Amino acid sequence: MATVRLQGLAKRFGVVDAVKGVDLEIADHEFVVLVGPSGCGKSTILRMIAGLEDPSAGEIHIGADCVTHVPPKDRNIAMVFQNYALYPHMTVYRNMAFSLRARRMRRSEIDQRVRQAAAILELEELLDRRPAELSGGQRQRVAMGRAIVREPTVFLFDEPLSNLDAKLRHQMRAEIKKLHHRLRTTVIYVTHDQVEAMTLADRIVILKDGRIEQIGTPVDVYAQPANRFVAGFIGSPAMNFLAGRFRVDGDRVAVALESGPTWPLVQVPRGLVDGQAVTIGMRPCDLRPASDATPARQVLLGQVVVVEPLGDASLITVDIGGIGAVATIDGVVRLDPGMALNLAPRLSQIHLFDPTTGDRLT
Repeated sequence: MATVRLQGLAKRFGVVDAVKGVDLEIADHEFVVLVGPSGCGKSTILRMIAGLEDPSAGEIHIGADCVTHVPPKDRNIAMVFQNYALYPHMTVYRNMAFSLRARRMRRSEIDQRVRQAAAILELEELLDRRPAELSGGQRQRVAMGRAIVREPTVFLFDEPLSNLDAKLRHQMRAEIKKLHHRLRTTVIYVTHDQVEAMTLADRIVILKDGRIEQIGTPVDVYAQPANRFVAGFIGSPAMNFLAGRFRVDGDRVAVALESGPTWPLVQVPRGLVDGQAVTIGMRPCDLRPASDATPARQVLLGQVVVVEPLGDASLITVDIGGIGAVATIDGVVRLDPGMALNLAPRLSQIHLFDPTTGDRLT
């Protein structure tokens, strides 16, 4: 297997800079997920690694080799696409064997590789079927099998699960994770789904407008987002943001909303002064109904707008002085739109951001 290193990688389409000087190093055997909203450049980066797009600037290294201008067939990579790209007139066996036959490999070796990949993916009983006779999940496994038989140094996945229903996506995430553990390959995976990114990745690369916003483990980017964009993108439901100010009263340090609630800070950012504007971030799971023991000055007064029962929890959208916020409450709740709901955050989980730059205040 091999490391992948991108140095100053850029791509321009006319006057549009799709990728803007990306530097990234992916270790041997690592599973890295590129995630971000549509148009952030993640698929373009993947296509440049595959050799399907030529970089406008920068270099691509796979292992010890610079492959920036090497044809795709000579990069020893395999790519799994969103639409499976199976030949409808061929059986599963012939689809998986196609690239090996094109290389004029010995028939015995082709058969060995195909059957080995079929065993890994539990496709042995399907080898004589055609794609039209398969479910969506089975077709995606065939597409992965076609990549496995090539024994590449790097696997590339371009939103492979986006055409599947929710149950199949969950199942295929587990299949891909097991496959990575078994083969110990280097994997670069592109998705716009942050749940896929969190559950699959060793490290997540979060992109916006062609630039990297943050690189880190799923736990790191969730617990310590580098800026407001990352904080709002990672986590479902998204983080709530409220405008407030930093308050210093002797030894007491707090943040306060314009509407009144004041929360003492467990972790105090450096360099802030009394009265300085801040953006306060609170995840829905850290915004809970206030109890009788909650000090009155810490209570956030709201009015229920929407209740979304999920079975084990309920998502409550609350109007707080004209600003919508979401709280996650365990179990089924008996609340109706228009009812008052007092909330309080977990003080240790308050995030602060610069309202001008969006950067995390640390």
